[in-house]
Order: sequence, then C-alpha cells, then structure tokens
Amino acid sequence: MSLFYKSTRDDSVKVTASQAILKGLAPDGGLFVPESIPSFDKSLEELSKMSYKEVAYEVMKLMLDDFTEEELKACIDKAYDEKFDTDVIAPLVKADGAYYLELFHGATIAFKDMALSILPHLLITSAKKNDVHNEIVILTATSGDTGKANVEELKVPYP
Repeated sequence: MSLFYKSTRDDSVKVTASQAILKGLAPDGGLFVPESIPSFDKSLEELSKMSYKEVAYEVMKLMLDDFTEEELKACIDKAYDEKFDTDVIAPLVKADGAYYLELFHGATIAFKDMALSILPHLLITSAKKNDVHNEIVILTATSGDTGKANVEELKVPYP
C-alpha cells in the first residue's frame, strides 16, 4: 500500500512523499500531511534497543514509502555522521530521577540539527527519483541558530 500526502486545504491534491518533499507546500498553499498514519511493525521494546539511525529508518520507511531501503539508509548515514559529537546522536540521559533526550550534539549545538541534517539528502534523493535536474535552493526565514544550522548542512554537493 502506498502512502500519499494530501493538502490540508484540498483533499483532492495527493502526492508521494518524495513529491511532497520537493514541493514543500501544496499548490493551494496548504501543508502536505499523510492520508493516514502507518502503524509500527516493531514493538517499543524492539525500538528501545535500536540505534538512532536504526529507529530513524524504521520511522522513515513507513512515512516515506516511495524511497527504497538503500536510499533511506544512505540519507540517514550521510545526515547523522561525524558532525555529531557522539555516535549515539541523541543520547537518553537520566538525571535527578528523570530522563532527558539530548538533542544538542549536532554541528550547531541546536535541536534543529536533527531535522536539518537529513533535509538536503532527502531533497537530493527526491529530485533524482522525480527526474528533477534544477538547482535546489532552500529559502527560509530564520533567526538565532537556525540560519547557521541551515548553512552548515547545506554544504552538500548536488550532482
């Protein structure tokens, strides 16, 4: 079963995950959202024993089902590499009786590194999948550390 993404403003606008990534916004100005939320085929116990990259793959394979296993794993491996100061990527740390997920181990020491690290790789792969050969430009409104996170990760060469 293929998962399609629809516009929040018009249910008749439907695209694949890679098309949604390339378009950003729907033509009517709406956001692309999945038609349904797939169920995990792994238990929480199984997921808890996996690495960050393994969990990322398990989530992304469900949400980005027009990507092959090889494409997704390549994007994940390129995104979550030595720019993170720990192999764990996002360690779960116990302190004062509570658990905290540390999302600051990326290049800019900001939680935004988690999403911005993979975006260019997904864009490039989406472009190849959809036979798009145009230059890719990401335009964002930003303040604070977001701009630096964008600049750091977007030094990815586009073939």
